[in-house]
Amino acid sequence: MSIKTLSQNDITWINIDKIDEESLAYLKKNYKFHHLDYEDLTSEQQMPKIDAYKDYLFIVLKFPYWQVNEQNVISHDLDVFLGANFLITIQHTRAKEMKNFFYRCMNNRKVKADWMASPGFLLYRITEALFKNVRPVLNNLGNQISSIEQKVYKGEQGTAVIKELSIYRRNILHFRRILDPQRYIISTLTNAKKAFLDEGLSPYFDDVNDYLNKIWAVIETYKET
Repeated sequence: MSIKTLSQNDITWINIDKIDEESLAYLKKNYKFHHLDYEDLTSEQQMPKIDAYKDYLFIVLKFPYWQVNEQNVISHDLDVFLGANFLITIQHTRAKEMKNFFYRCMNNRKVKADWMASPGFLLYRITEALFKNVRPVLNNLGNQISSIEQKVYKGEQGTAVIKELSIYRRNILHFRRILDPQRYIISTLTNAKKAFLDEGLSPYFDDVNDYLNKIWAVIETYKET
């Protein structure tokens, strides 16, 4: 089953690891979200965004992910509905990071009580964890740059090196294109004023935003290199 539910006091976290007819029917039966949100859920070309409604937020996040077989940077998408007593996370590609995060919260009472203090705080914990997982991708890009630099300055300047250089540059551009809109979304969460999003969460989301800005500074340096 693609729908998993976790509850703590009056807070519910619903994690959906695949959008299909079952999960859509479940959402439409239990929640009165805008029909455009449902259209976004089934769209193959989602754009990162945050839509604010009276009773909930709809957020589309993307996380850079290293595709080992293709040696390429791609994005993992996460759709989020955030309300007064619920958080719904929807994956379009099953990611082990989200699976591990969910089961850790489910199996550890102390972690569950901490993370599920509020839907907004749980969202902070999820975004923090997923963006921290971006660091190995960034380190991999840095290693690629070091490798190609050594080859170029040792005199290896044939077509094979040029092709390799193009691949690395493509990966850096993909990483930047994925990451850039996320900074705006997290910054918006930092300053969001909603009854169901505690203002006390601003420093937490601001911390995530600071981390993203540091990552952005590194990837900008890679691009210039």
